[in-house]
Amino acid sequence: MDYLFEIIAFLNDLYWSYIGWGVICAVGLYFTIISKGLQFRAIFNFRKNIKDILLEGANKDSAGIHPIKLYFASVGGMVGLGNIVGISTALMIGGPGSIFWTVIASICGMLIKYSEIYLGVKHRVQNKDGGFDGGPMYYLRDAFKNNYVSCIVAFLICLYGVEIYQFTVLVDRIEHSFEFNRIAIILGLLTLVLYSSIGGIQRLASICTVIMPVFMLVYIFVTIYIIANNAYILPEFFSTVISSAFVGQGPIGGFVGSSMILATYHGMSKIVYSGDIGIGFDSIVQSETNIINPKKQATLAIYALFTDTIICILTNTMLGVTGAWHKLNHLNETNVVSETIANYFPYSDLFVTLLLFFAGFTTIIAYMAAGIKCAKYLNPRYGKIIYLLYAIFAFIFFCNYSSDQILIVMGLLSGILVLINVSGMIKLRKEIKF
Repeated sequence: MDYLFEIIAFLNDLYWSYIGWGVICAVGLYFTIISKGLQFRAIFNFRKNIKDILLEGANKDSAGIHPIKLYFASVGGMVGLGNIVGISTALMIGGPGSIFWTVIASICGMLIKYSEIYLGVKHRVQNKDGGFDGGPMYYLRDAFKNNYVSCIVAFLICLYGVEIYQFTVLVDRIEHSFEFNRIAIILGLLTLVLYSSIGGIQRLASICTVIMPVFMLVYIFVTIYIIANNAYILPEFFSTVISSAFVGQGPIGGFVGSSMILATYHGMSKIVYSGDIGIGFDSIVQSETNIINPKKQATLAIYALFTDTIICILTNTMLGVTGAWHKLNHLNETNVVSETIANYFPYSDLFVTLLLFFAGFTTIIAYMAAGIKCAKYLNPRYGKIIYLLYAIFAFIFFCNYSSDQILIVMGLLSGILVLINVSGMIKLRKEIKF
């Protein structure tokens, strides 16, 4: 099994070092040019756009889910342990320069995300339950004029939808904090995940609308408070971020030699994973909107990715200005984050565990809900039950492996999905209204 992980790690490094970042930058830049910087205009016109979205979403007679509920479902899927734990890996190996490339990938990725949401809503179909089914499976079917590519993507999202990385990190964290029996933790968490995800996007949206506002406000307050206490280091740290983005810097003396390629690779791959840029999950979720105009829901997706990026930047800035990133080779990423918070908020171990639980749990159920939709697309009759059985097996099996190994698997899967989905967006680019 270790040999298999070595092959996957090699392919993942090869893809994100030489292909993935180029695809994100090139396509994102292309969409930025033809849209005349839509992502910047969307952020600048935030109040007006939200007002228009709320006005159209208030129509209770239309089928689908309220757009703001889907915003929180989207953020719930993106803002998870990838923002708190996974993104710190980019800082550890890629150095401070990875933060710069995280921002670049996010700016380029906003219009990739806009495009996939736009196409997901435009090509969606109404289902027998009165809601909608959409996402990459539907627009890729129309883009490539066959069902083969869409079935491949649906299958890959099924694999990706079982969020083994965040599940494993959560199990490790709960075991570390409370010293409960590991098997009991796995079974308890698995029961919660299955119950929540079986309810579909509607239940996901309801859960995330309650959890995510509280989580975001608390986490943003905590990180800003810690950063503010070290404000005098900010100029020097941001100077290092810019300089090491292009010349590279060893983040931990003698541990890993960081170069521009490493900074680019880790900064971009982690934000693509965290922000679901071009992967397809968000397109599936947001296709259930009750808004008819795809442009409005797609604009809301820009705000969701912006939220995700802010949390990623705050996490790494917190670790950077406190010097905690130098400890990342001695402690696992979860413990470094919790130790950093504990230095400023004593007796916060339970608080951090709850914070990580809510962050990870919403992401796990969001991806599971999207995976169930893909399984039903592949086999309307038996897809859901087969997928749930696979999920139970995968969650239990991969809990025996290192979270770092699992993150590599997720990274490669996301890379393949980005490549296929972006190809479909390019083929359908004339349909996208910016």
